[in-house]
Amino acid sequence: MRLTPENIEEIKVRFAKTKTVEELAQLLSWVYALKFPKRSEKTAIIIEAKHLNYYAFKPANRYKQFTIKKKSGGERPISAPRYKLKTIQKCINEILNAVFTPHFTATGFVPKKSIVDNAKVHIGKQFVFNTDLKDFFPSTEFRRIKAVLGLAPFNLTDANEINSNKEKKKTSEEKGKGKGYLGYLIANLCCDNGCLPQGAPTSPTLTNLVCQRLDKKLYKYAKSINATYSRYADDITFSANKPVFDETFKKTLIDIIEVQEKFKINFEKERLQVGGERQSVTGIIVNRKSNVDRKYLKDVRFWLMCWKKFGTYATQQKFLVQFPEKKGFLRYGGTTPQFYNYLNGKILFLGMVRGAKDEIFLKQKMSFDELYSELNGKNNKTEIGTVIQKDSNHESLDLSKGILEILNELDRNGYTNANNKLKTIFK
Repeated sequence: MRLTPENIEEIKVRFAKTKTVEELAQLLSWVYALKFPKRSEKTAIIIEAKHLNYYAFKPANRYKQFTIKKKSGGERPISAPRYKLKTIQKCINEILNAVFTPHFTATGFVPKKSIVDNAKVHIGKQFVFNTDLKDFFPSTEFRRIKAVLGLAPFNLTDANEINSNKEKKKTSEEKGKGKGYLGYLIANLCCDNGCLPQGAPTSPTLTNLVCQRLDKKLYKYAKSINATYSRYADDITFSANKPVFDETFKKTLIDIIEVQEKFKINFEKERLQVGGERQSVTGIIVNRKSNVDRKYLKDVRFWLMCWKKFGTYATQQKFLVQFPEKKGFLRYGGTTPQFYNYLNGKILFLGMVRGAKDEIFLKQKMSFDELYSELNGKNNKTEIGTVIQKDSNHESLDLSKGILEILNELDRNGYTNANNKLKTIFK
C-alpha cells in the first residue's frame, strides 16, 4: 500500500526522535502496519529489536543467490533477500525515501520519477553522450553506506565517535547502542558480503544516497560546458547542442567518477549519438520528442492482432510460451501474467512516453478497450483461461485449430521460438 503525504511526514518526525534499536523496531512496525495492512496471519511478521539484530548479523542464508541473463550477453548475479528480511528492507526503504530527497538529476528509483523523466531533459539535443557505472551495486561498499547514514539528513552518528588523539573511546558499534549503532545496524541489514546486493529493495535508494556528491559534481561540470546531465541508477547521460564531448570531457569524467568518487566507468557502454541518427536515453527515443522504438510498438500491435483474430484462450496459450523469453518475466517473479494485463501495461507506458493525447497511443488503447469490454461481457466473473472462448459469431471455437492458427501467424511475424513443441501438442 502506498503511504500518504501525512504518513511520510509522520515518519520524518518519528525517525528524528529514534535513538535506540527498540525505537527503530517500533517505527518499522508502524510502517509495516501501514504498508501491509492486508497480510494474513500466515504471511505477517513481527519486527522487534531482537529480529533486527538477528537479520543484521546472521552470517548465512539471508539471501537466495541466482543469475539472470543480461541483454548484452553474459549473466548478472542476483542476491534476493529471503521473505522476512525483504519485508524489513521494504519498511526501511520507506523510511529512507521519506527522510532523503535525491539530487534532482537522479531519476532512477525515485518516487514520482521514471525513465521518461530521465530521457525528456535530453530531447532535441544535437549530441547525446551515454556511459555506465561498472558493477554499480557491488562497488557500493558497506563502509560508504555507514558513512552516508552518519551525515544529514539521517545523522546516525554519535558525538563521542570523534576520537581524540589522547583517548580512544569505544564506538557505538562496539557498545551496541546509540544513534551511531543504528547506522551500523541499518547498513548491515541492507548489505551482503560487504556491499549492496543486487536484488534488495533498499539497494537503489542507498545508491542514490551515496551518489549525492557525484551528482552534484557532474551537474556542476555539465553546467560549465553548457550541457545537460541526468542519471538513472548506473546509466549516466549528458547532452548538448555543441560538440563538447571531447577528450578533455572524458578525462574530466574519469577524474570525477573514478579518482574522486571511486566508481568505475564501463567504457564498453560508452557511446556518442549525433543528431540525424536515432538517439536513445534509457531506452526512450529522444530525437524530436520522447518515443518508443519500432519493436515496442510492433509487439503491442501484434498481441492486439492475435487477441482480435484468435481469441483470448489461444492468445494466452502462446503467451505462456513466449513470455518467459522476455525481460519482463523476472519482474513478475518468474511467473506469467494474463497477456491482457501485460498488454495493458505496455499501452499505458506508450501513453506515458508519447503523451495522453497522442493518436498512436489512443488508437492502441481504443483497440484494447474494445477487446477487453467484449471479454468481460462474455465471461462476466468467470476466471479467464478456465472457460472455452467463443468467436465474434458466438459459435464454439475449435481450440486446437485456433492455437495452430495463432502459432502459424506468430511464425510469419518472426516469433518462432518454442512454436514447434506446441504445434506437435495441438496437431
